[in-house]
Amino acid sequence: MALPLMLLAFAAIVVLSNLQLVEPPDLEVAAPPPDPLAGFSADAQDSLTAPDIQVPARLKLTFLGKPEELCAELTEIGLPNGGWTKAPFRRGRWQCASDVVPLTTPSVDFGSATLFFLLRGGSEDRVDYLRLKLNVEDPRQMEYGEATVRSVIGALSDRYSWAVPDRFLQAISDFEALEMTDRGVRLSVAPEDPNLTGDPAASQRLNIILNFGEPDLIRPADGFQR
Repeated sequence: MALPLMLLAFAAIVVLSNLQLVEPPDLEVAAPPPDPLAGFSADAQDSLTAPDIQVPARLKLTFLGKPEELCAELTEIGLPNGGWTKAPFRRGRWQCASDVVPLTTPSVDFGSATLFFLLRGGSEDRVDYLRLKLNVEDPRQMEYGEATVRSVIGALSDRYSWAVPDRFLQAISDFEALEMTDRGVRLSVAPEDPNLTGDPAASQRLNIILNFGEPDLIRPADGFQR
């Protein structure tokens, strides 16, 4: 048995020797691709590769429905208006607005609760601003005035598929000042101040604003001209 084992060991030595004699082929190193920013100035390269966000952008609600249908719906609610037309004295703006609408029957002691609305947009098919002004002389009529305001806001928010924050609606109910932002929409509730207007009845008037504004740009347009 010693002879076969010796022959096997000899064969293994020959194979290993041949493997060591064969030199591995030279591997070709691929040339690096050209620098895509090489044609830009140093300042432009620094700007394009900066790790920090230059102009942070947030997702915002945007209304792209049919504003004329919303204006018609507000007429049905009880706030007649002239329909969706070009805004006077405001180039590139569209709007529909109501007159001051009485919501209740006046009494001997108090006038009627009233509401005014202004709906505006930057184009024929876009709404980006709603302003409401509620005047409630008789505190007992507050519930009715609030319900009408909720109907107007609800008509707008339904078309956005947007749940208006409870905090905003509660501030309207409480006649309390509030400034907040929700999903990019700036919301404001502002009771008028008798000390500023010189009118003791100013505290009975409430200004409500929903401002959708313009969508955020990721980068100013002139930054793409470099």
